[in-house]
Amino acid sequence: MKFLILVSLLSSVTWTCAKSLNPQRVSTDSNWIMHMDFDSMRESEIGIFIEESYNNIPRVQEKLDWVKDKYGIDLQKVSSFTMFGSGEKHKAIGIMEGGVNSDNVAKYADSQDFISRNKIGKHEVYSVNKGRHPMAYASLKKGKLVFGPDANYVTEGIALARGKAKGYDGHPLLSKISKVSANPGFLVFADLNGVSEDVDIDHHAKLNKMTEVMNAFGMSINEHLGGLTITGIIDAKSEESSQQIENMIRGGYAMMKMSLPKDQKIESMVRGFSIKRDKSTLHVVMDLSVDAIIDRLEKEADKAI
Repeated sequence: MKFLILVSLLSSVTWTCAKSLNPQRVSTDSNWIMHMDFDSMRESEIGIFIEESYNNIPRVQEKLDWVKDKYGIDLQKVSSFTMFGSGEKHKAIGIMEGGVNSDNVAKYADSQDFISRNKIGKHEVYSVNKGRHPMAYASLKKGKLVFGPDANYVTEGIALARGKAKGYDGHPLLSKISKVSANPGFLVFADLNGVSEDVDIDHHAKLNKMTEVMNAFGMSINEHLGGLTITGIIDAKSEESSQQIENMIRGGYAMMKMSLPKDQKIESMVRGFSIKRDKSTLHVVMDLSVDAIIDRLEKEADKAI
């Protein structure tokens, strides 16, 4: 149930309004990319329901106001979020657009001893020297926020966010997943061959296992005509690997069916599920009922009030 709520919160998007990923705002050496369009989420059926629900929960609104006042980020006005990296652990660049108050961002940074600032070009870059994983960030005009593990990554992110650096050249599978799902509002992509070249994967068991059977994968989610459609494309290492992956996905789907409450049939939640295999390529599509998702979320919301 927690997974369903998370998917709904992150992925309730309307295909007519979604803003496509702009590869020119992604680093050339990226091996994985994630993109979300929050404007579209708010305009979808699920998004409208969620927003109306938490407006009725005082502590949620209080938390949102606290984040806005303290950190200078209005989560209800964030437009989009893109994150990308080579695959190296804790090394990624994020670009958030909308909802960022530069004055409040600077005010918070100045009030904390563990945050230092450096002028890089025309921009103030703040470095956080606290916790296990240091990070840096900078606020730009038009409500943008760029962050990364250090000032060098943030500087690269600033150039990309302003269209002043060469962007991502693209990948065949990324093009496929973008075309199959018209204007996806949520998209994730990974070039696992690229990751294995740039990262020592011997110490990453799960990643190592994935690179043994996959070349690349992509997934997009969008809301259309009363359904939340999840589309996935997997480029496997071989036909044998694609068969193994298909069996795993079908097994996962069977487990999902068994995990539903006794009073709920799978047909009420899942409107369609299909896997098509073409040699070493898998196309997976699952269509969830928006009404069923809202019904489940409404029950969870009633518990929270």
